[in-house]
Amino acid sequence: MKKLMTFGSCLFFSSTLFAIEVEQRDLSNNTATPTTPTSVQSTQFWELHQQLQQLQTLVRQLRGQIEEQNNQIEQLNQELKNRYTDLDQRLELLNQKIDSDTENENTDENNATPQISPPTAPPTNSATNTAQSIIKTPQITADEAAYNAAYEAYKQGGAIKAIIPMENFTKNYPRSPYISHAYYWLGEFYLSITPPKYHQAKDHFNIVAGNYPQSNKAAAALYRLIEIAQNIDKDLPKAREYYLKLIQKYPKTKEAELAKTTMKL
Repeated sequence: MKKLMTFGSCLFFSSTLFAIEVEQRDLSNNTATPTTPTSVQSTQFWELHQQLQQLQTLVRQLRGQIEEQNNQIEQLNQELKNRYTDLDQRLELLNQKIDSDTENENTDENNATPQISPPTAPPTNSATNTAQSIIKTPQITADEAAYNAAYEAYKQGGAIKAIIPMENFTKNYPRSPYISHAYYWLGEFYLSITPPKYHQAKDHFNIVAGNYPQSNKAAAALYRLIEIAQNIDKDLPKAREYYLKLIQKYPKTKEAELAKTTMKL
């Protein structure tokens, strides 16, 4: 009997130890498993954070490059515009000078009376002086000098430097043959400065188109008025009014052809 009791006690004790050991092993396993996903998530989060920082740095670098390229493009566009304006101005001055010289020559020819000298008379110093006086040397008038001075101011300092001398020219020489060109270039100058003064530019273009319809700058002034009305003022009826005036009065000009192909009015 005692042996049976002793054997039962031993069996009970061993089973209890086994249960405790199994329970402890299970608990240890349960407490160890949650740490693995947490560490993995932390690592992934850190990697994503690093990638995000790298992308942000790359975006900042790309933005800097884009801004630099935009500045270079803007500078190139301004240089091209200045060169175009310079060339156009030179051609205008040349054409105006040729026209002015031609008109003066025609006037002199119409007013001149033929002089017949005796065939047997020997040449004298007075005759030689008279022949030399017929040969005229070109002289620059005051209005032409003022116009050239405004043009030189533009070449040296850009549009902002040319506005005042050109405005003075329009006030001092309102009857000059260069007056329509002066008003037109004032409009261009006001468009070229930073920030552009669209209202002043529009006023000067209107003067050219309204007061000097025979000027070779009238079509260009109307084209500029179309652009300002359409793109700046957002006044499509006014833009269409300028457009119709341009293609009706100056149908063979390059501005009319350009307006037909580029402007949907």
